[in-house]
Amino acid sequence: MSKKSNNIIYEKSPESFCAIDASTNSLAFAFFSNNDLVSYGKIRFVGQNIYEKIGDTSQKTMAFFKKMPTDNIIIEKTIFANSAQVAANLALSQGALIGGAQLGGVKNVYGIAPIAWQSYIGTRLLTIDEKKEIRNKNPDRSNSWYKAQEREQRKNKTIGTVNNKFDLKINDNDIADACGIGMYAIDNWARVVRE
Repeated sequence: MSKKSNNIIYEKSPESFCAIDASTNSLAFAFFSNNDLVSYGKIRFVGQNIYEKIGDTSQKTMAFFKKMPTDNIIIEKTIFANSAQVAANLALSQGALIGGAQLGGVKNVYGIAPIAWQSYIGTRLLTIDEKKEIRNKNPDRSNSWYKAQEREQRKNKTIGTVNNKFDLKINDNDIADACGIGMYAIDNWARVVRE
């Protein structure tokens, strides 16, 4: 059984929701209505430092959701990636984004682990054989170079999957990620609200 949200139990996706891939620099979004992708794009944040960007994040996010109302957003959860500072900045940015969304009228916020939606749409971590192939084609590179190539390959897979599913020509990996999060949410909403 799904989690209660504002006295409504969602076993399937709601009438509308917005899937978000966020960073300290932008909010990539995919807006769905009746499980159809109706709008997508990217909002960029500006500022001389993280605190100025956070202010911009809150203001732009609030304005966006006043213009594109929905009760529900699903956002990719932050993960510890490069450093404690990067993780802290992402947490600050997501807090500002969620606060701005709620000030803009959003009632329900759900998070999804990156690996959950990526695996679901078929852009999971590369296999050992796929990693070996990159190394065999490009010998004598650094580990960081190989990791970057693996990330790039996954990003391109996501873009291809999203473009095929929705008959689009997206070339921005953040927007493609937001669409991929939405693809997962449509078929797994009961799971989304339990996380």
